[in-house]
Amino acid sequence: MAHEMPNKPQRPSNSAEGGSERIDALIAASIDVPLVAEVLQRQPAPDAADALERLDEDDVRGVLAEMDDQAAADALAEMESNLVSSILDDLVDEQRHDELGRMLSLLAPDDAVSLLRTLDDEDRSRVLGTIVPEQAEVLRGLVEHPPGTAAGMMTTRYVALPAGATVRDAVAIIRAADVHQELQFLPVTDPDGCLAGLVGLRALLLEPSDTLLEDCMDTSVHAVRAGTDDEEVARTFQKYDYTMLPVVDLHDRLLGIVTVDDVIDLIQSEQTEDAQRSVGAGAGESVFSGLGTKMTGRLPWLFISVLVMIPASVVVLRFDGLIEEIAFLAVMMPMVAALAGNAGHQSLAVTLRGLALDEIPGERIPSLLLRELGSGLVTGGLLGGVLLLLVWSASLIVEGPSLGLGIVMGLALLVSMSIGTLTGAAVPLLLRRLGADPAQGSCIVLIMITDAVAFASLLGFTWLAMAWLLPGSGGASVQ
Repeated sequence: MAHEMPNKPQRPSNSAEGGSERIDALIAASIDVPLVAEVLQRQPAPDAADALERLDEDDVRGVLAEMDDQAAADALAEMESNLVSSILDDLVDEQRHDELGRMLSLLAPDDAVSLLRTLDDEDRSRVLGTIVPEQAEVLRGLVEHPPGTAAGMMTTRYVALPAGATVRDAVAIIRAADVHQELQFLPVTDPDGCLAGLVGLRALLLEPSDTLLEDCMDTSVHAVRAGTDDEEVARTFQKYDYTMLPVVDLHDRLLGIVTVDDVIDLIQSEQTEDAQRSVGAGAGESVFSGLGTKMTGRLPWLFISVLVMIPASVVVLRFDGLIEEIAFLAVMMPMVAALAGNAGHQSLAVTLRGLALDEIPGERIPSLLLRELGSGLVTGGLLGGVLLLLVWSASLIVEGPSLGLGIVMGLALLVSMSIGTLTGAAVPLLLRRLGADPAQGSCIVLIMITDAVAFASLLGFTWLAMAWLLPGSGGASVQ
């Protein structure tokens, strides 16, 4: 049973330096839309997309109109999502639904669905209305699957072989269906459409023609349910080195397949989203996002940043008299806080990676925290010793530093770095335990804790040692 959409035709590659230099020259000069379109449609789709992203949106729409539909569609599928969304909105505003429909009909279903999801319901229906009904129905069904799930990222561009067929029958089906060149395994289904196994193209080449598929297929198939989270799908690909995964419903009926190229795109997207979430930027924001999107994603966390810095500010305020007496503290406070923060961010990055790769089972969390605390103690002790020597050396040159102050600062660095590394590991684990995204704002929470601890330990230890550091000072200056 074939479920095919047209394959992307193989275009001659002009990725040599001459082609790239010509594109650069055309873009640098005043845009000759027909000429740029002619050059770009001879380029591989990723290169054409890169070039289009350098143009103004008005020029992009003009170039796409001049390119042949297949080349324009392939380039759109490779472009940055927020920029594509804006371009598609402009195309529908210009009543170019037929043109957009022609391009989408030439893409693989999963790529077409990714573009359709950027449109609102009304515009999506109008575009689908310009496509062949059978193909439009396939796309409409795929769009209805929730994004972020296996069904939401699968494609119906596959060939399902009947379980009762022979190798000769399978080869005939494959030749008629024009199987996508990247697929090495094909699903085999029973008469009810349920997944029975997978058969490799290699087996079809080596087995005798009259061999039944049931005798040469792999029945120990790892399939995923339609509602499986897309990150779980990515972990399955990574764990078993799959190139494709079948997607089935609750009754094991085959719905589609997920291919490795989509998983690679997902992993890249998740990595950038986690990096942005960790610093409080919008997960979906990109360099091409509009001002409203940027502000919506950033402003809430910037306001939260103001609030979370209050504890550190209160600590400094409480010890303002002490800082006046020992001005050298003002020089060293940023260093201690920065080192503690850097140690925490290292621990945070490693822990987030472990969570993303599902490497941290619940029973191993205590040992992980102890290991990170130990790392903080060792690195804090080593750097604390270095800081002690630096302060003592400075005391031989300038007034203010002293050996005693170096010891206090070394101890403060030991404490703050230890707590920083422990916090870096604990924050994402705690967020996950609470059901929140482990990356969401974790850097902001970490900075709040490390800054407060660094200032409190440095100023607190100095206050406790005032009688030793400044004999006759009469004690501490704390408000």
